[in-house]
Amino acid sequence: MNIQFMIEKEEEVYLPFLDIDRYRKLDDSLGHKIYQKSIRTNLYLRWDSHHHPANEQSVLASLIHTAEALCDQDSITQELEFFTIVFMEHGYNPQQI
Repeated sequence: MNIQFMIEKEEEVYLPFLDIDRYRKLDDSLGHKIYQKSIRTNLYLRWDSHHHPANEQSVLASLIHTAEALCDQDSITQELEFFTIVFMEHGYNPQQI
């Protein structure tokens, strides 16, 4: 029986694995953040859509929860700023974010 394993290789300083993107910091230590595919579309529920407000808010809450669980201290701020920009473009106001 021939079993082949898929081995991820580090490209530049990034090594994606499952939903985590491991990267090499300037001091040569390893950091981690959410892995974003190159085909990411950033399409989420708009605030003015015909969904219950709890559903619209839960989309943002689940993304924030994922970021807090998977990102290290160096990348969490960048990820939360990204979500702020994307959701403001989708009609959410800063108080909702």
